[in-house]
Amino acid sequence: MSFYLTLQSSRTTPPDPAALLPAVRTAVNDPAAGMGQLTSTSYIVKKSTAFTNADMAAAQQAIDNAPALTPQRTAQNAIDNWPIEIRALLGSLLDQLNTLRAALPTPLPAITPAQALTAVRNKAATLS
Repeated sequence: MSFYLTLQSSRTTPPDPAALLPAVRTAVNDPAAGMGQLTSTSYIVKKSTAFTNADMAAAQQAIDNAPALTPQRTAQNAIDNWPIEIRALLGSLLDQLNTLRAALPTPLPAITPAQALTAVRNKAATLS
């Protein structure tokens, strides 16, 4: 059996769905919870057990406090979901850069793939 909760929000900006769903799942303590947006201010949350008062308050807070969906966050979400071809391109460029860094008179440490992805995400956050 599924249980549903409809919530209203006074948000003036659309929430980032990539951040909102995990926040709601954590808030209602159900890793399989689902949710949707019914109108610009109305949201529905579905979970497998009954909602407690604490679940309701936490879900409301998660919706109200989710980061806004901006062009920068959209870009970061796309970076997080890059296909293997793009990740391979970044990896090969990173290999070449690390080869050059290692050959400097005073060698610099290698840049890890995680550091490179973080740098790309951080750059996306600064662009408009």
